[in-house]
Amino acid sequence: GITVRIIRRRAKASRYNARLFWYHTEFTMLKKSLTVLALAAALATAAQAQPVKYREGVDYSVLPVSIEDIKAGEIVEFFWYGCPHCYHMEPELQKWLANGIDPALKFTRVPAVTPNWAGGAQLYYTLRELGMDEKAMDEKIFDAFHKDNKRGIIFNRNLAITFLVENGAKQEDAEKAWDSLAVKEKMNRAKNLFEASRLSGVPGFVVDGKYVPHSSEDYARLFDELNTLASKPAADSKAAEAEKPAEAAKPAEDAKPAEDAKPTEAAKPAEAAKPAEAAKPAEAAK
Repeated sequence: GITVRIIRRRAKASRYNARLFWYHTEFTMLKKSLTVLALAAALATAAQAQPVKYREGVDYSVLPVSIEDIKAGEIVEFFWYGCPHCYHMEPELQKWLANGIDPALKFTRVPAVTPNWAGGAQLYYTLRELGMDEKAMDEKIFDAFHKDNKRGIIFNRNLAITFLVENGAKQEDAEKAWDSLAVKEKMNRAKNLFEASRLSGVPGFVVDGKYVPHSSEDYARLFDELNTLASKPAADSKAAEAEKPAEAAKPAEDAKPAEDAKPTEAAKPAEAAKPAEAAKPAEAAK
């Protein structure tokens, strides 16, 4: 009688306590799960609320077909010696290349090649084939064209070679380099890259083979955008790159700066092709 009833009550109380424990445990776990979900949602909302620094269609465009020869982490600048905007941007670009570009990125300079601009591109690659001081010669060519009115040096073969000789090259070496297969191959590659970039003028940039920043006279913003859009190599990639032989780590031949990114100089035939200017007798005799 009484003993059995006591045992039954105790068993019932034990089952009740077990249920209470189970409910408490489940509630605690649910509470933790909800807290985690709420935190995740808050973080996602915060991330979405962060302003996008540079926007597609506003600050840059994306090429419909990526340029395979321009790799991730590479910034390519297209320019022309005769472009006043390239000339104006040059000092600021050089400063950025010296102190502002992300050291993990690669900068490559490519002369834009069109039927009217081919002479400037050939001069660009010829002086490099001769092993001349690239930075100093680029500056001299810009100044010769824009300040000294020696426009013929980027249109006329003889005037271009004379200019190279005046700046230390040997006549025979300059002529040989100008007509060399190496220069022709680089010219052809530059032409293909410029066409693939779909740029209609210079200066212009392509980042990671697909991002094309819009033209801007705000050079600080433009250069920051280049740093931002370019992919940064992973730490292990950098380590692997560091272990490569010195031969593989040669500085890019065309890694030259391009002046401020002012409004692009359109590839207009009329602007570049000034035969009368190019072949001025007085200039050729200098």
